[in-house]
Amino acid sequence: MVAKLIEWSRKYGTKYRVGELVRAGKLFRIEEGIYADVADAPEVEVVLAKYPASVLTLESAYYYHRMSDEIPDDYHLATDRKAATIADARVVQSYVPSGTLRIGAREMSVLGENLRIYDMERLLIETMRYRTKLPYDLYREVVGNFRERRDELYGSKIDDYLKTFPRKDVIREAIRKEVY
Repeated sequence: MVAKLIEWSRKYGTKYRVGELVRAGKLFRIEEGIYADVADAPEVEVVLAKYPASVLTLESAYYYHRMSDEIPDDYHLATDRKAATIADARVVQSYVPSGTLRIGAREMSVLGENLRIYDMERLLIETMRYRTKLPYDLYREVVGNFRERRDELYGSKIDDYLKTFPRKDVIREAIRKEVY
């Protein structure tokens, strides 16, 4: 498990106790304020622990959902549009409308890593929202994969998610044209 110091302090009672566990080699300081119970914690888990008000999206989510075989150079995180800018060279931040950040977000174990990531239906919505900003080749690859896996998608879930989005009719029409 990778978590902030405050979470480890809640679990073990005090920061002093966390420090004792670090000295004993049972917890490891990964970076400023981030600790893990394993020495070689996956970087994606570290990034998600550092930014708990974020969700993996777009290129990062495509990789973990096996929609693209391209390993992204950065971690693509969605945050609320009113959130502070993330000043981390490893992160590409995208903003989502207020009140929609947690829609479709799931805690999943993917490829042996514990992630906070959008499910396939929400990822499809994000793909259509950012279709003009994604590299064309990546967009075509991902849309082709959505098309191949459309039987796995739940249309009712997509409709429920879209209810809270601005420009929902434009997104719905793009999904209909591109995937269905």
